[in-house]
Amino acid sequence: MAKTNSGLVNYAKAQHGKPYWYGTFGQTASAALYAAKKKQYPAYYTAKDFSKQYGKRVHDCAGLIKGYLMSATPTSTPVYNSKQDVGSNTMYNQAKEKGKISTFKKVPGQCVFKANAVGVKTHVGVYIGNNKVEEAKGHAYGVVTSSITSGWTHWAQHKD
Repeated sequence: MAKTNSGLVNYAKAQHGKPYWYGTFGQTASAALYAAKKKQYPAYYTAKDFSKQYGKRVHDCAGLIKGYLMSATPTSTPVYNSKQDVGSNTMYNQAKEKGKISTFKKVPGQCVFKANAVGVKTHVGVYIGNNKVEEAKGHAYGVVTSSITSGWTHWAQHKD
């Protein structure tokens, strides 16, 4: 199935309110997934509420985009694709169309990024229109809607 900007917007919106788990891309939260991710990324799995999120679809920031790319629908189980398993910085670097946020034409379905002091893109979200971004913000927040003016520094059209 061809992937589109509008499809990414619809997927991201469908994930609104769902939990953030570092290193995930749309899998269903479970004890087994928690154990695997805690072993892989122990510093990110210190909160006490993970078990309360079992049964819900979970993503990290880049996983919100990867979840769309690896899933047939907003509720289907993603099928892992190692070629699409990249972080936000690589996602930005692989894009053919990209730039600073000052040049962003606000096209729904394009990715927006936050960069650190040395320019590494450390966070990614999906522009959904009306100056809003859907992002998997962090474990304490989950997938939320934020403003395009809340620190986004770059934009890119995802290569896929």
